[in-house]
Amino acid sequence: CISCGLSLTHDPGQPYLVAKSYRGQECIFEYAICEDCRANLASEFSNESQEALTSYFMQKAKLLDRSRFLDFGESIEPWIRECAGCGTLRSEAATYSLGGILQGTSVVFDPYPICLCGKCEEEIQALLSPKTQGIWDDFVETHFDGPPGYTEDFPTKGRPALL
Repeated sequence: CISCGLSLTHDPGQPYLVAKSYRGQECIFEYAICEDCRANLASEFSNESQEALTSYFMQKAKLLDRSRFLDFGESIEPWIRECAGCGTLRSEAATYSLGGILQGTSVVFDPYPICLCGKCEEEIQALLSPKTQGIWDDFVETHFDGPPGYTEDFPTKGRPALL
């Protein structure tokens, strides 16, 4: 876990999120965070941001409708073929992020795995309150280092995706 350092295979019952951001075919940002740390981070977000994120993912990304991909069995490709927010094919997006929940070495399906294009990620970032943006920025600054300006490569104007 990027936050607490716990081995993600330490507790096979502990789910964790893996997120990767891409520019074309190149992975420019990635992290894994255990469910406890993810929940703690999310609990710091403003109520306004939490409500906006829930609304976005329920209405625009239609998380409840993603169960249809279960018909494909354990194939991940149908889940990430296109942006969950707008339907842009992943192969046509200049930037995009992928997110998945794992438990041990197994993928947990529904509503993840998920793909979001850079445009939709920017829409999501615009929904966040200044407080939440500050919390996310602090998280990124604490856990990632790179050369000056490295955040300019992120799909969302200097901020990695918030999945």
